[in-house]
Amino acid sequence: MPAIDSCQPQVIRALEKDGWNVQQSPFHFADERRSIFVDVLMIKGINGARQQLLLTEIKCFSQMNSMTHDLYSAIGQYLIYRAMLQKTQNRIPLYLAMPHFAYEKIFDDAVMRVVHETAINLLVVNLDTEEIVQWKPNLT
Repeated sequence: MPAIDSCQPQVIRALEKDGWNVQQSPFHFADERRSIFVDVLMIKGINGARQQLLLTEIKCFSQMNSMTHDLYSAIGQYLIYRAMLQKTQNRIPLYLAMPHFAYEKIFDDAVMRVVHETAINLLVVNLDTEEIVQWKPNLT
């Protein structure tokens, strides 16, 4: 079982404030070669009947001296998770969630170009207020 990122409780509370509820944490899926754990599967009811699902991989970028390494790891992890979801025909949207301070510090023009070109969905959270600052779905 993977370790829980230190900001995971705040990110989950921010999603809950936005109407989401934890369905499974972590969310496990596998193919014949690999077993994956995404941090949380959330569910949101719409109009009392229809439900929406959301997979969220949470990265805290809490160590200033390893933010770049953590960024490389997070992007690679996200892309592998998404590829496995697609391979298993799982259509649940996948988001990479992070603190607002990390987004402001390390998501410069070059990183945002990679995010856009690889169609990574981002979720930016204010950890102090436990609120979502931005949903950045990549609609390419």
